[in-house]
Parts: sequence; C-alpha cells; structure tokens
Amino acid sequence: MKSVEPIRDKKKIDAMKAILASGKYGQRNLVLFSIGINTAYRISDLRQLKLSDVLEISRGRVIVKERLAMKEQKTAKHNSVFISNKLRKVILDYVQSEFSEQLQVQDFSKYLFPSRKGADTPLTRQSLWRIIHEAGTAVGLKEIGPHSMRKTFGYFLYKQGTKTEIIQSLLNHSSQRETLRYIGITQEDKDTAVKSLDLWQNNALYNRRKNSRGEKMNEEKRPNF
Repeated sequence: MKSVEPIRDKKKIDAMKAILASGKYGQRNLVLFSIGINTAYRISDLRQLKLSDVLEISRGRVIVKERLAMKEQKTAKHNSVFISNKLRKVILDYVQSEFSEQLQVQDFSKYLFPSRKGADTPLTRQSLWRIIHEAGTAVGLKEIGPHSMRKTFGYFLYKQGTKTEIIQSLLNHSSQRETLRYIGITQEDKDTAVKSLDLWQNNALYNRRKNSRGEKMNEEKRPNF
C-alpha cells in the first residue's frame, strides 16, 4: 500500500494554493484545501460541510463562526476546531462570491463545496481527492493522498511545539504513538529536536571551570626546583 505523507514544506503548500486557486472552481478548491490543512477533519467530513456549519447571524450580519464543530463520520465522535481570522476571511470571501443569493435570504442549507451538479449535491470523495492529488503532483509531491491535508495539520502543530496529547485529542487517536506515526514524525525529526537541546545555558561558568582545570593541570606538570 502506497504511503501517504503530510506536506512538510510550506513553499509546496503555497504553490499548491496557487494552482488550486486557478480555474473556474479555483475559489472553491482553495477554500477546501485551506480548511483541510487548518483543521483535523477527513475529506469524507469536509465534503459534507454545509453553509450552516460555518456561518451564523450576528447583529443582523452574516459572519463566519469562530469554531468548526461537527460529528466525524468515521469515529462518530464530536470534534471542535478553532477557525483563525485569516481562514474566516477566506471562507467569507468565498461564500459572498458563490452564495450571494443564499446569504440574502439567510438560507444556509446548501453544501459548502458543491459539485458541478449544483449546491444541493456535494463533491464526491473521489472528486475531492483528485483535486488535491493533481495539485500535489503538479508541485512535485509523490506521497500525496486523501489523508495528506489532515496529516499536514497535525505535523505543523507538532513542529510548532504543540503537546502530542493535544494533537492526539484533535485527531481523535487512541495513543500518542499512533499520532506520531500518523503525522509522519521521522527519526530525522527526532534527531533534530535532540540536537536543538542545549542545557549549557551558562557558558561563562562552563568556560571558567574548564580554564580552572587547565590551570591546575599545568601547575601539577610544572617542575619543582
């Protein structure tokens, strides 16, 4: 079975965004990818998102919710993930452009990522995967797959210093070992973390002790006339 890895290079992520943003469905595809790499949800969950999952009315205005909360299809567990201000703006720009009629009447029943058949039909899982796979292949990624967006989310949380147990909870995993394996933490990543550990914070004290030992050794070697 082919290995599926996270996208570890932010430049590759930016390149994929540029590719996804082009074309007739560019805005939809860009939002899909942006939500995918910034939340813990599988593509089977993302394709089922509706406007009601991301929008709400506040003081008579349509705004994007601060949290994306839904029940995962695979695990049947509820999960809630914070939506950053940047991602909220991307989502709002998209829905204002593509769902202007629905927003005017506050009809949030349509799918956020509709297929070509219309807003009443979501993208199929296969179509969603193909969109991401083609963009990943175009930027030179070979181990891109259905779980790559979710793995990328967990991988960058880990690299930014988020505790493994928090990532485990967000991904609804049963153990930290499963989480580390899932997000593609390699031996190289572990070695890099250890190499960055520097407990010799007081270098001056260390150098003084080193010089003191050197002077003592020289004193012992000095001939006694």
